[in-house]
Amino acid sequence: MASSDDEAEFQPLSVSNYHFEDDRDAPVSFSVLPIQWSGSESPQGKKRELFLHGLADNGLQKVMMPVKAWRFELSSVKPEISVLSSKDRRWIKLEKPRKSYEDIVRSILVAVYFMSFAKKNLDATAKAAWDSLSKNKEFRHVSSVLDCFVLP
Repeated sequence: MASSDDEAEFQPLSVSNYHFEDDRDAPVSFSVLPIQWSGSESPQGKKRELFLHGLADNGLQKVMMPVKAWRFELSSVKPEISVLSSKDRRWIKLEKPRKSYEDIVRSILVAVYFMSFAKKNLDATAKAAWDSLSKNKEFRHVSSVLDCFVLP
């Protein structure tokens, strides 16, 4: 059985059913955090801290921690978005957001997925990009958001 010290040191590598709150407990998008483009540089943008709330360990562990930056990775099969813990500077991968939070982060998720598609399919048409994103059930109702990223 794990000791309470072990539990205190528990740091999830991924969080699902997540949302972020600012210092006034208002829900906000993680995209207001500075972005970190590479591991060797400091986050770019205005320094800000948000609180990540979510579930780790297949929903068994509640998470609430301050975070100070975000990044995305397009080289995987599915793009990955992570946030940097303020406390111990570990990257936490974001899985599926909380249902009530999806509208807040939908445009940034669509943008990252679109960039991932475009990177892997340089000669693809706008229709192919739309078809690919519309197959993803997270983005079925985002035609107005996608129009911002796809040229006619």
